[in-house]
Amino acid sequence: MKIITVMIADNNAEQAEALSTALKKQEDLEIVSSVTTRETAIKQLSREPHILILNPDVLKQRTLTRFLHSIQAKSPKTRVIILLENAPADENLISDIKTGIRGYIRITDAPAIMARAVRAVHGGEIWAERRILEKAIAKPMLLPETLQSHIPGLPPLTTREMEMLTHVLQGSTNREIATKSSISERTVKTHLYRIYRKLKVKSRTKAIALLSHS
Repeated sequence: MKIITVMIADNNAEQAEALSTALKKQEDLEIVSSVTTRETAIKQLSREPHILILNPDVLKQRTLTRFLHSIQAKSPKTRVIILLENAPADENLISDIKTGIRGYIRITDAPAIMARAVRAVHGGEIWAERRILEKAIAKPMLLPETLQSHIPGLPPLTTREMEMLTHVLQGSTNREIATKSSISERTVKTHLYRIYRKLKVKSRTKAIALLSHS
């Protein structure tokens, strides 16, 4: 039996302990760390957990995208499941999925459901309601693991690079990408240059052609 290692990051210590206790009862899940602050979460990534269950309140004023960048730098194989207290708008869920989140569970979910979510995400799936998945795939969306399987030997793309590449496949111009991502056009061009270099192409059209045939 393969053990799935799990880290919990929740600023509500009592809630985190309850979640940890519930998941420990699953034979294939091992809780390697339970933390209550963003800073400690980043330090504990040295344990390289397979799954991080994250209460977004831990991030305080930091953005989810920025936190995902930290995760990718320190533990690129870690996949993130968000722990929800209140269900946000579908658009926000879809945006988070495209940013790199791999699933959602609710505090009120039964432990068995949470465990299923962990196993599904560890297996490469996205754990979300059908309506969320249907809306998400209505527009092109790239997943790092999918891209790696289609283009063997491709150097890993950062979360931000995946975001840029998705915008390119959706037909967005550099200016539109800059507006959507709240960065300058110059920064967009820098990201795209690095992406094209990894894909071993020299232009946007060649990148699109490569990925459309992958």
